[in-house]
Amino acid sequence: MVKHSLFLLSLLLLIALSGCDNFTAPDRFDGDVYVLAGLLYSGETISSEHPIYLTRSSSISQFNPLELFVTDAVITITDTGTKEQFTLTCIPDFVEFKYKYIDVNEHIIQPEHTYSIEVSIPGRTEKLTATTTVPFAADLVPDLYNHGNGFSLTEADMNDMSYDQIDQKYPLTLETGAYQGAFNFMGEFYCLEEFSTNLEFTTPVFGVTHADSSLASAYNAGGESIRRIKFIGRYTSQAQPGLNGNYLVVKDYKQAFVFYAPYRVSIYIADDNYYRYTYMPEGYLYGGVQGGLGYFGSVSGGRMYCKVVK
Repeated sequence: MVKHSLFLLSLLLLIALSGCDNFTAPDRFDGDVYVLAGLLYSGETISSEHPIYLTRSSSISQFNPLELFVTDAVITITDTGTKEQFTLTCIPDFVEFKYKYIDVNEHIIQPEHTYSIEVSIPGRTEKLTATTTVPFAADLVPDLYNHGNGFSLTEADMNDMSYDQIDQKYPLTLETGAYQGAFNFMGEFYCLEEFSTNLEFTTPVFGVTHADSSLASAYNAGGESIRRIKFIGRYTSQAQPGLNGNYLVVKDYKQAFVFYAPYRVSIYIADDNYYRYTYMPEGYLYGGVQGGLGYFGSVSGGRMYCKVVK
């Protein structure tokens, strides 16, 4: 039965997720089509917070959200340099209504290592495969210009930061050491405050200064929303006056803070698989996956915190 290709896009959105130059998907969406989605984080493990997802296509008439997830696959990760292998375990997440593949032995993903993934699905001869090289270790710089009261590295110690001064005084910064040039830079801004009509917009919307109750469902939905703002693009890391090494500096980003509220700010350098999956039309064809759709990528960076105030 012919599957609906547009539904595959919905599938990727459903599981709240979010390449290479060669076309890596089947020529047609006939029969079962499988979607792999995984992002490795340098210095962290493949965990419930950063899992691997595996889903299958479905016709609109037979749509069942839980049946989208493939739970009986054998997924193996290999460090192609050290030859170390480990197999992932599928676990249910009853809060998010998803099935996730995680590494129960908690192997740490290493920067500049190349990892391959192999997915074997019962009853299917062809395997899903992909490879990603983790970007070099990039260090967070919370206060590049030493103004004080910059980003903090823990949620418990976050500083107040004036919305009007954030761009120029506290640019988003990653130290890239000896590495310079253009890199794939990814940022995510997540409002930590629970929804209420007390949330105040940093920029009034048609004269409206506070969130309306009608926004609650959109605010709490998974994926990108007014609560979670993401962007990705090519930015250059270079030497900065008076500093050793190279720095990727991003200014003019304050519009990503929709509310006066506490925020978690995540900034990373991403590999080409995830970058192309994110920005290219029909990016699920270009995320590096052979034998299916989706992406298998990696990032290096980390999280910072701040409270945006007037």
